[in-house]
Amino acid sequence: MSANAAPAAAPALAIVAGMHRAGTSAIARALAVLGFDLGPRLMSADARMNARGFFEDLDIVALDDALLAHCGADWKSVALLADADFADAALTAHAAAARALLAARLAPTGRFACKDPRMPRVLPFWQRALRDLGLGEGYVIAVRHPAAVIASLAARDGLDARRSAWLWLTHVACALAYTHDRPRVVVDYDRLLADPARELARIAAAFGLPAPAADDPAVVEFRDRFLSAELRHAHVESDVVDPAWPPLVADAHALTVALAAAPGAVDAAADAPIAQLWARLRACAPLLGYAGEVERVADDVPRLAGELAWARDSLAQAQGFAADLQASLAAKDADLVALRTHATASAEAAATYAASLRAALAHAEGELAVARRTLGALGATRAGRGLLRWLARRDRGAR
Repeated sequence: MSANAAPAAAPALAIVAGMHRAGTSAIARALAVLGFDLGPRLMSADARMNARGFFEDLDIVALDDALLAHCGADWKSVALLADADFADAALTAHAAAARALLAARLAPTGRFACKDPRMPRVLPFWQRALRDLGLGEGYVIAVRHPAAVIASLAARDGLDARRSAWLWLTHVACALAYTHDRPRVVVDYDRLLADPARELARIAAAFGLPAPAADDPAVVEFRDRFLSAELRHAHVESDVVDPAWPPLVADAHALTVALAAAPGAVDAAADAPIAQLWARLRACAPLLGYAGEVERVADDVPRLAGELAWARDSLAQAQGFAADLQASLAAKDADLVALRTHATASAEAAATYAASLRAALAHAEGELAVARRTLGALGATRAGRGLLRWLARRDRGAR
C-alpha cells in the first residue's frame, strides 16, 4: 500500500489518537524512541493500572477536559460532539493557551509528541491551533480489540460494556475521520507488543523518518525493558464479537485490523470506508447526544446519594446535639428555680432576723432612756448626788 499522505519531512508534532486503555501510552513511548520529545510535565505512573507511565502532558489533559466540559461532556460521555463549534468566542482563551503550550513544547527540540485519549473528539480544536501556528502534524491512531478495551474499562472504572463499546467506536471513528489528508498510521497495541521493531518501522515510514536499527540502545530498551507481557491486561482473539455491541463496532474493528496490517501510512484506498463509517456514526449523533445527557445525570447519582447520606448523618448529629442542649437547658432551669427558692427563703430569714434585731435595739434604747431619767432624778437631790459620787469613786478603785 502506498502512503497517500506521507510527509516530505517529518512532522514537528506527532499526536497519538486513540481510545482509553488502547495502548496509547506504549505508542507515545515508541515515539520517544523515534526522537520525539514528550515534554516536561507528564502524568505520574499508576502502579495498579499503568506502572510504566501514562505519558500524558498534564497541561494538554487540562485543556482537553475544559473543552469537553464546554461541550457538556467528559471523558466517558458517548456524545459524538461532531457539531461542536471549536471556533466559539468562549474558547478564545483556551485557543491562546493551546498555541502558547504547543510553541513552548516544540521550542526545546523542534519535535514534540503528545498523547491524551480525550484528544480524538476535540482534534478540530487542536488542528485550528496548529494552523494558526503554521505547524504540520502527523498522527498515530492507536487501536486495540474493543473487547479488551471494554474489559479494561470495566476493571478500572466499572463502566457498562455497552457504554464502553460506544466509547471505543466514537474515539476510533473521530481519530480516523479528523485526520483525513494528514500523515497518519494505524498501530494495533497487540501487534506492537508482538513485534516492536516492525511497528516502529511502520511509524517511521509514515512520518518520513528512517527506521531505527534493531540494535539501537533506545530500541533495545523499549523492546526488552519497557514492553512486556505484563502490559497486556486483556488479550482477545480478533474474531470475538459481542452481540450487545452496536453493529458499527464490528465494522470499525475490521477496518482498523486491515489498516494496522498495512506496511506504513493509511493510503487513499481507506478514504471511502472511513467516510462511510463516519457517515453512519454521524447518523447516530442525536441519539448519542441524548445518551450523553442521560449518562451525565446517571453519573451524578452516586455523588448525590453520597451527599444525601452525609446530609442525613449531619442532620441526625444536629438533632442529637439539639436534644442534649435542651436537656442541659432544662437542668439549668431547674437549678435556677432551686436557687431562686433558696434565695427567697434566705431573704425571708434575714428579714425576720433584722426585725428581731431592730426590736431588741428599740428595747435597749427604751431601757437606756429610763436609766438616763433615773440618773437625772438622782442628780437632782443632795443624797442622790452623794450616792453618785460614791459610786464613781468605787468604780475608779475597782479599776
